[in-house]
Amino acid sequence: MIIPGRHRCVLFDLDGTIAETEGRAHLPAFNHAFREAGLPWHWRREDYRRLLKTAGGVERLFRFAQENGEDAEALRERLLQVHRAKNRHVAQIMQSGAVPARAGFRALVMTLALNNIAWGVVTTTSRANWEALWTYSLAPLVIPEPAVIVCGEDVSAKKPDPEAYELALVRLGLSALRCCAIEDSRNGMLAARQAGLPVAIVKSEFFADELFDEAQVVVDELTELMPELMGA
Repeated sequence: MIIPGRHRCVLFDLDGTIAETEGRAHLPAFNHAFREAGLPWHWRREDYRRLLKTAGGVERLFRFAQENGEDAEALRERLLQVHRAKNRHVAQIMQSGAVPARAGFRALVMTLALNNIAWGVVTTTSRANWEALWTYSLAPLVIPEPAVIVCGEDVSAKKPDPEAYELALVRLGLSALRCCAIEDSRNGMLAARQAGLPVAIVKSEFFADELFDEAQVVVDELTELMPELMGA
């Protein structure tokens, strides 16, 4: 899928793709924030799996409130406070070392670098979550910094809208033909494909059973992508 000399950047999704952050950090952090806010909510894994079909933590909170008969708009400020608290808890969980990069991530980034291929991050999660993962899980791996970082605050529409990928391409000054994406969800795949990028899927904890009919390759682990990406 990646041909050295033709492709110049590999764009990674974050949650579930670079690290299994959803179950290890976001879900417990949400539940912690609910308790702090005095909300009688508790998300089980099956609840969270369903809610992840909606991109964005704030959007999931509003969806859950509406599903439970709440006036989400009336709760807006409280829900925004819950989301901010959730992000703080995510950072604390990551600081504890509970969220390592997925197997093969470092080797893949270093192999790309050896072939003069950059890497970037295209996520619609919060920038605070990216910064926590970078600080506590990725920077200690001693890898090159990403050439581009697009987070949820940078766009008006989240995946499956292609805006995040389109913005990354503009910032890189590259066409879609010079890049590819690695995603773990159908929403992410659709966003990248609509932006014109080929997509590799690495299955993750919450999205493994989704339909990935438009992906160029589907694997269980990043370690399996090396020959695919490098044309071996």
